[in-house]
Amino acid sequence: MLIASEQLLDFKATAVQHGRLERALEYRAQLYPVLETILDPQNKSIDAQSLQRDFERLGSSQAKTVLELYRSKRAKAELLSGFIDKLLLLPSKYALSFAQPPSQQDKLWTKTLLIYDLIYYGPVTMLAIAKILAAEEDLRANPMAQLLMDIAGSYSVNEIRANKARDLFFETGSKIHSWPVPFLNDKQLELIIDRMISESNLLYGAAVSLNASQPIADFEHPCGYIRGAAVISPASEHPFLTLRLHPESPYTLDQLISFGMLSEEIAGFLKACQQAGTTIVIAGTMGSGKTTLLSALAEHWPESGRKATIEDTPELRPNISDLVKMRTIEYDREELRNIDVARLTKACKRHSVRYVVLSEARDYSAWEILQLSQAILGSLMTFHYTLRGSKHLVDQALSALVALCKQHPLAPDGDDLKHQIASMVQILVLIEQDPIDNIRRVVRVYHVQGFDELNGGHFKAIELFSYDPSTAKFRLENSSKEFEEYLRSKGVNYVFART
Repeated sequence: MLIASEQLLDFKATAVQHGRLERALEYRAQLYPVLETILDPQNKSIDAQSLQRDFERLGSSQAKTVLELYRSKRAKAELLSGFIDKLLLLPSKYALSFAQPPSQQDKLWTKTLLIYDLIYYGPVTMLAIAKILAAEEDLRANPMAQLLMDIAGSYSVNEIRANKARDLFFETGSKIHSWPVPFLNDKQLELIIDRMISESNLLYGAAVSLNASQPIADFEHPCGYIRGAAVISPASEHPFLTLRLHPESPYTLDQLISFGMLSEEIAGFLKACQQAGTTIVIAGTMGSGKTTLLSALAEHWPESGRKATIEDTPELRPNISDLVKMRTIEYDREELRNIDVARLTKACKRHSVRYVVLSEARDYSAWEILQLSQAILGSLMTFHYTLRGSKHLVDQALSALVALCKQHPLAPDGDDLKHQIASMVQILVLIEQDPIDNIRRVVRVYHVQGFDELNGGHFKAIELFSYDPSTAKFRLENSSKEFEEYLRSKGVNYVFART
């Protein structure tokens, strides 16, 4: 449960006002360069060689599983903790002097920050892997864990954003918070990004690289439940990082109903569509909940029939049987061909896939999936679309889909393309994050019926369900006997709740 703004002020008046975090950040800034030098392989001092040998013995470069990786990190953290104690006990030996001797609490905060910097993922460590750390330690004694709880009241973080070294934010539920622990500088932020990518490549056999010639990268965070994306110079003024955290188990439709994303009536209708094997496209802005809804819907396809997910970075985890997970890959080397959606849709046909999920159509892949939908029993797809007005919403959304499909070299031109899209898309779902209450919510559901090129060139559709912000309720706008008959022809008995 999120804490009130008054409680946030209380937090600032206690932990921060007492100076623990500020002092710890000052000690961290002094100690980090010393530890960085000690861990430099070129350092031949006795202390450096001893610590480096111990680190090498516990090295994570041989880790084959997430568990092995974090056990190695935990062991290194214990070693580093002991060495930091030496630095704090005899600072003059390492040319250090403190304006104010650190208290026991100061030492705890400082050690935690430095261990996260040098072993884990710097300031975003607690935000990203609290549940992994909780398996090894009592978080009630961890100052970073308490800082997170004081600010957000929860360890359940949805997204982490580092816009630059000293500009960090995170999201819990539907609320954005500022994180007061910065990276030391842009260099450290890039180092942490590189650490994540290197560990991910090690664990998952990936070949992601991020450098001046390839300054944009998407990757899987090594913990296994986070999708990462990063941009560095020269593509950006400062390096920046986004981490999107998935729930340990994908949300169900019932949970989404409890969150206010949709009503029981809309969920019942979409379940019926899934059982019948329709083509459903979900349109919305970034972060509006498209993938969350997609994953929940995928669980309601018929049990018989092979299912497949297609995505670039593994994110979908529907709880269904007879499932294969495929992914597109962009190779760095010219001699290796890319694996794109076109190749994966061909694989679906060869492997008797009956239901397909495309996590997000960003280009001509939309046309590939719509074409595939004509040969299989059911398909789900999302694409980006921003609500720009209150009229012709179907035209607005499907025009964005038309623009994606037009990128395909085999897609027809003009109105022919619109006619084909209207014949392939059966259900259009519009989803948005409400600017008032920040809830991600289904705002419209349509049954697409065709394209009318004579009367202004509009897509024809029946609005089935809508969300009314004035009453804060979902409502049935129209029923469709035609669609009820279609569902019955597929063996699904569904009737709109007529009043």
